[in-house]
Amino acid sequence: MEKFIDSFKGFLFWLILFLLYYLFLPNFMAVLLVDYLKSNNFWSVNLAYLAIYLSTFLIIIFLVRKDLWKQFKSFLKAPKKILNKGFNYWIYGILVMFLSNLIITSLVGGIAVNEQATRDSLFSTPFYAIPTIIFMGPFLEEVIFRFAFRKMFHKEYIYALCSAFVFGLLHVSTALDSFTISNIIAHAGEFLFIIPYGSLGFFFAKAYYETENIFSSIVPHILHNTLSVSLIFLTSFLG
Repeated sequence: MEKFIDSFKGFLFWLILFLLYYLFLPNFMAVLLVDYLKSNNFWSVNLAYLAIYLSTFLIIIFLVRKDLWKQFKSFLKAPKKILNKGFNYWIYGILVMFLSNLIITSLVGGIAVNEQATRDSLFSTPFYAIPTIIFMGPFLEEVIFRFAFRKMFHKEYIYALCSAFVFGLLHVSTALDSFTISNIIAHAGEFLFIIPYGSLGFFFAKAYYETENIFSSIVPHILHNTLSVSLIFLTSFLG
C-alpha cells in the first residue's frame, strides 16, 4: 500500500510537470506574445518562440531546483563515474536507434515527421531552435521523463520501458493533426519511430536508475542533440 501511495504521488508530480511543459506554460506565453508570433519579422518570431521556451524552462527548473542542486553536487564528487555510465548507455541507445531507423525508413519510405519538423525549425527559426534543441530541450526532457518519471516506479525495467515508450510516443505524436481514430490509422507507420526514439529514452532511464544522478543522462542527451544539429547543418551545407 505504501509503494502504491508513493507511486501515485510520483504520478501526480510527473503529470504536473508534464502539463506545465507541454500545455499550460507554452500556451499561456503564446497568448501573451501572439502578435510577435504572427509577425513577419524574422527576429520577432525567433525571440518570441525563444521567450516561450525559456520561460517554461526556468519555471520548471525552479520547481525542481532543490533536487537538481543536490544531484549536481553529487555529480561534482564523481563526474567520471557518472558520465562513464551515461555515455556507455548512450552508445547502446545510438546503436539501437541507428539500426531501427534504417529498417523503419526503408519500410515507410521517409524520415520521422518529428525529425523533419526539427530540420525545418533549425532553418526557419534558428535562434530559437538551436539553444532549445541543443540545451533546454534535452535538459527538460530528462527532468520530466527520467527524473520525474522515476518517482512512479520501483522496478528498473518497468521504469525504463515506460519512460522509453512515453518519450518515444510524444516524439512521433507531432505527425498527428488530430487524435481521431482515422487520423491515427492514416499515420500508423509513423508509430514505428517510437522504437528509435524510445531506445534512447530506455538507456537514458537505465543510466539514471543505476547512478541516481540525472546528469548521467542530461549530459549525453545534450551531446547527442548537439551532434545531430551539427550533422543537419553539415549535410545541408555540403548539399
